[in-house]
Amino acid sequence: MDGIRYDVAVLGGGPAGAALSLALRRHSGLRVALFERSTYAQPHLGETLPPDSRRLLAQLGVWEAFARQGHLRSMGSCSRWGASSLGYNDHLRSPWGTGWHLDRARFDRMLADEATRHGVDVRTGTAVTEWKALEDGGHRLFLPVEGDAPRAFVDARFVVDATGRSATFATSQGARRHTVDRAFGLCGTFALQPGRTVDALTLVEACEDGWWYSARMPGDQVVFGLMGDRDSLQGLLPKDAEAWRARMARAPETLGRLEACAFTGEPLRAVPANVACLDLLHGEDWLAVGDAAFTLDPLSSQGTSQALRSAHQAADAVSRYLRGDFTALRLHEVRVRHQFQEHLRIREGYYRLERRWPSAPYWRNRQQSHAPLPFAAASNPLSVGKNA
Repeated sequence: MDGIRYDVAVLGGGPAGAALSLALRRHSGLRVALFERSTYAQPHLGETLPPDSRRLLAQLGVWEAFARQGHLRSMGSCSRWGASSLGYNDHLRSPWGTGWHLDRARFDRMLADEATRHGVDVRTGTAVTEWKALEDGGHRLFLPVEGDAPRAFVDARFVVDATGRSATFATSQGARRHTVDRAFGLCGTFALQPGRTVDALTLVEACEDGWWYSARMPGDQVVFGLMGDRDSLQGLLPKDAEAWRARMARAPETLGRLEACAFTGEPLRAVPANVACLDLLHGEDWLAVGDAAFTLDPLSSQGTSQALRSAHQAADAVSRYLRGDFTALRLHEVRVRHQFQEHLRIREGYYRLERRWPSAPYWRNRQQSHAPLPFAAASNPLSVGKNA
């Protein structure tokens, strides 16, 4: 691979990076390389795809491969939010059918395999952390080597940063992450006890400390998470699962689900849940996508589906840019800004619905106005496209 030149190098093989690589190959024929630091073997916390993701998977050409994986069907969600009674949002009336509780490791691996099948040069176990700009445009990316082996590299006309929240490449180019809301969660996954079960609905339950999330996962497991912030979860540590469970007493629906599981008190996992965006989404020869570009509130349950959606949009922008349409990246950025601002608007409305604990730190923090965004308000992207 040393010295090979690609049209596009994608750093990060999660859903956004793998889907973008696949879309570029299928629709433009560009020479694409995908570099992923993992081998897709590590476990992920459970995630859910909504029913309309079937359309996104079909557009990528991976619907059949996805369907063969047998992910657990999701029948919808229920929530105790803003009131003491449960509200339901089932998928019975969805024209797309049910959603899915994902085995994320298998899902990511499938996307990478499909990218390989369509001609993407996929390199797993390859963390690209060094690069330099080339005089004639593009970047030289240095690959990890062992021992005293010669330093290997590849060149790329264009780089896509899909490295997640770290946005490793974009921040090296001067981009900075603007955080609207600093939040995190403490999560654990537990096996169902023999003969016990929980329904296939995702459950969201607000409490004084923040809100609980739980969902059935493939393999007779259930994932639980308490989402809060530094003020509401002060002193609560991942290793103290018993204290975490004690707080669940304020969320009786969630507690009922945990009692169906073999709770062993094993250490939990702390996961970031910041709502944030980059102040710079692209340069002349690079673009940030997925969580590298912006991160949504997990309350929306749109992380993976948004990654797939943004991959389609970004692949089209990159392809047009490399064909000489130098407005493509700017127009893509306007669309992304508009999507992020719309997310903030909808999110604010949901948090204002919950008024049972107005003086509790978590809810008081959510009612405060966020700092101004470090970029101009985005216009309607359709009107911008007409004026371009």
